[in-house]
Amino acid sequence: MAGDTGREGAVSLLWPRRDEPPPPVPAARWHTADLNLDPLLSLLVIDPRWRRSTQNFLLQALKDPAHINWRLDVIEDLQNCPALADGLESALDILQTLQGYMARPQWDQDELQKVTWRLGELESLIDCVTLLNDALAEAGPALRSEALGALRQQMAAIAADPLFQELQAELPDLLEQIRSMQAITIGINLDGQLRPVEATLLAIHQQPFRGDTLSFFQRLGGARPGPEGIGPLHRAEDGAGRGARLKEGDSPLLEPLFRDLNDVLNEICRPLAGALRRYTRIGGRDLLLLQEEIAFFLGGLRLIDHLRACGLPVCRPQAAPAEARMCALRGLVNINLALQLAPAGQARPLDGEIVGNDADFGAAGRIFVLTGPNRGGKTTWTQALGLAQVLLQAGLYLPAEAACMSPVDGLFTHFARAENPLLASGRLGEEAQRLAAIFRQATRHSLLLFNESLSSTSAGESFWLARDILRALRLLGARAVFATHLHELAADADAINADTDGDSEVVSLVAQVREDDADGAMVQRTFRIVPGPPLGHSHAREIAAHYGISFEQLRAQLLARNGLTPEAERGEAG
Repeated sequence: MAGDTGREGAVSLLWPRRDEPPPPVPAARWHTADLNLDPLLSLLVIDPRWRRSTQNFLLQALKDPAHINWRLDVIEDLQNCPALADGLESALDILQTLQGYMARPQWDQDELQKVTWRLGELESLIDCVTLLNDALAEAGPALRSEALGALRQQMAAIAADPLFQELQAELPDLLEQIRSMQAITIGINLDGQLRPVEATLLAIHQQPFRGDTLSFFQRLGGARPGPEGIGPLHRAEDGAGRGARLKEGDSPLLEPLFRDLNDVLNEICRPLAGALRRYTRIGGRDLLLLQEEIAFFLGGLRLIDHLRACGLPVCRPQAAPAEARMCALRGLVNINLALQLAPAGQARPLDGEIVGNDADFGAAGRIFVLTGPNRGGKTTWTQALGLAQVLLQAGLYLPAEAACMSPVDGLFTHFARAENPLLASGRLGEEAQRLAAIFRQATRHSLLLFNESLSSTSAGESFWLARDILRALRLLGARAVFATHLHELAADADAINADTDGDSEVVSLVAQVREDDADGAMVQRTFRIVPGPPLGHSHAREIAAHYGISFEQLRAQLLARNGLTPEAERGEAG
């Protein structure tokens, strides 16, 4: 059976070969600070002890569609076999117990401790193998992923190993021999003043003493004790009421007495230790490697369950070849927005509150200039694309109706930030430095997300700087979104395509609105992101009215302060 002889035989649920994990996207090319991954992690992390590993798996972006599909196949199997998912969750608890036994240092243990801990380790190992073997076998032909198929073969091979079966048959008797030692009888000789002067061990019992309410002096007075003892059961405790080891000097008899007891128990355990040596090659270190992986996939299932409980779409993405440089999404939802409205563990219907949007990066357009009104959904949509790319390259399902995406070799974000007065270069200089760093690393297979970039200077300067960025993106051939208030930049898309070579077309997208009056003073946001020409304004008047600072609102406020109304003012003017 597979034991602790090496890692080459260990099955991984995350990638085809544990000893040769695929190289991830370099960390320097996976800029995610602007995406705010904390809400997503709060959903994926099933227990705080798995946060670090879950975050690592989420950000160790896979580049090969075959590796992405390896994980997606596992998710799909677990979706189709809920009992198997439950079995993995139970196995995770057993593996935690097993790790506790295996982490115990052996060099500071006597024979008794070594035997008891080894028995506990083997018991946990048998429980885990038996549980996994049964759960995987019961899944039957519904199990289609290579990863879970390989794990099923491994568990079946372990369970069928003659040595494992021998251990499985013998372990209950070995455990009984240890666990049946529940109490000892001690004989104590007293001197003339009833002080203990001599003590010895008399017997080992299979039932613990429970104590009795009769004291020694009550017995001298004629009271009859029960079979449990003639006095209360005293325990050595520390100041907090917890069990404590007796200190040397508590009694001149205790230290040699307990030393004798330890020697007797060690002598009893020597035959057990000899019996256990036959099972030296049976170990569970390979199984421990599954803990973080199981926790990651259980988090992936939790993501799916939460989205469905909120009435939101969820799908298995199709991983397209990297060379295709495509991203086709239908009904994409920003997972952060969903978790803001319904945090992890607080699912509620959201299908009437969140609008899903499409995205299509391909030959017809790979560079999108996104304009529209403030609070119209530009940032939400841009961030949703980045989060979808992270989920795809972690091998997880997406909050969308359908998805076909190529993995990227870098995900770069450039979102507007508050000015830092400590920066000598100023806000524009800081933005320029970040842009330069991005273009030093990005390739035609990268995804670049810009949100209100270059907004720290005048509109005229921003336009020409942003236009050069778009021209560079066209030369690079990358996929990109440039969300901005520069409507004239979107209107210039055709001219940029005409005067700059490249195979990534610049296309205008707009956050759609419905205007409720002729001059557009009142609008209704639809939060739909659609192809189309820019609207030509950001609906600043509507925003001003929302916050009570339009000219009409301020004028009415000033008149009211003087006790006048607009009608009265007009009358006075007449």
